Amino acid sequence: MATQILLKNVALAFPNLAEPQAFGDGEPAYGAKFPIEPNSENAKLIEDAIRAEAKEAWGEKADSVLAMLLEDGKVAYTRREYRSKKTGEPYAGFEKMFYLGTRNSKVQPSVYDEYREQIKNHGEITRKAYSGAIVDASVEIWAQNNSWGPRINCSLRGIMLTGEGQSFGGGSGAASADVFTAPAKAKPDASDIL
Repeated sequence: MATQILLKNVALAFPNLAEPQAFGDGEPAYGAKFPIEPNSENAKLIEDAIRAEAKEAWGEKADSVLAMLLEDGKVAYTRREYRSKKTGEPYAGFEKMFYLGTRNSKVQPSVYDEYREQIKNHGEITRKAYSGAIVDASVEIWAQNNSWGPRINCSLRGIMLTGEGQSFGGGSGAASADVFTAPAKAKPDASDIL
């Protein structure tokens, strides 16, 4: 079984939506992280789905297995800030937030614009679905109980862009012509050429 939920108005972070990426020795995968406000409706949806999946997978032992998985960091939803391993500081957008990590090794998540039109172009996905964009995210929480061991995982089914948030990245994107006060040269007109 798997539980599908829709997270509303969450910030998108560390997105790998246009193509899968590998970290370290891991297999390339699609995915993203989502900062989640503690005690919010989104947090309740995630926690309810995790409990339902644990109960389905481990029955009467669900509480003890889930407690062990939480201690071992084997749950996709983490109840603390996401911090840099270099500085110890929370990443931008994760201050005083919990977070949900998603990963898909084979299926590319769908990406929709604010008009519910699917975006398929690699460059357009990368440009519009940036770290900090506000989205609704369709995710699937599921229990893993196989030879790799027990876990609670989360797959990203897709996102819909709902607003422009502040970019979490180091840059602010490409400049528009409006930032330049005057052209460097006057554009020649047809009479200049003849």
